[in-house]
Amino acid sequence: MKLRSFALFGASAKKKKFGNMILAAMNKKYMRIYPMHRSANFIDGLRAFSAFEELPEKPAGVILVIPPGETEHVIDDIIAAGIKNVWFQQGSVSDKAVRYCMLNGINVISNECVLMFLDNPGFPHNLHKWVWSIGAGK
Repeated sequence: MKLRSFALFGASAKKKKFGNMILAAMNKKYMRIYPMHRSANFIDGLRAFSAFEELPEKPAGVILVIPPGETEHVIDDIIAAGIKNVWFQQGSVSDKAVRYCMLNGINVISNECVLMFLDNPGFPHNLHKWVWSIGAGK
């Protein structure tokens, strides 16, 4: 979470999606977060991008909150963009995609909740963070 900017795959027009919760929480913390979406122009008032080339800067990391099969399709784009940090949110992990990232020198975090690692994440993520910190979540 110390990186300066992130591209986020998984935010959508459906407000209840977990990707939208991550987008809102990170935006609230004044982090530079770029929603990535094939067809949406805006998500929660933020411009959405369909390709890394459209972004105003190369993000330091990518957060994936999409189904495992879809993660396998975006990894080549992440590698081509030269991004070296990928976070596979719980539920988006594809062992094949994780291995491919590692073979290509990408730092990987998987099966961890992004929100739990934000400063003062709020309930219930602060409780989850505490459980994880005492070793119960490891």
